Amino acid sequence: GVHGMGGLTGAILTGTLASPHVWDTGDGIGAWTGTAEGMEQQAISILGAAISIGYAFGVTIVILKVMDAVWPGGIRVTPKEEEIGLDLAQHGERAYVNE
Repeated sequence: GVHGMGGLTGAILTGTLASPHVWDTGDGIGAWTGTAEGMEQQAISILGAAISIGYAFGVTIVILKVMDAVWPGGIRVTPKEEEIGLDLAQHGERAYVNE
């Protein structure tokens, strides 16, 4: 959610807004400069973000599959628990006062 989108935005904007005033590499970094090096930095930032998304997705799938295989009954709740609501079925309390 929030942390993923904030991290993704920061990762991509690093390539966009990189400034030689902060870290002078002598090659005009940052896509905002309009130079080939700046555009290359932007592409590297986007590639890094895409690799991070793929890695997180892959590892999450592996973790969920392992949990589903190891956990008694799997990680899915029963249809009855879904109908009752997970707050009441799993925790014994209602989520909202007006329920």
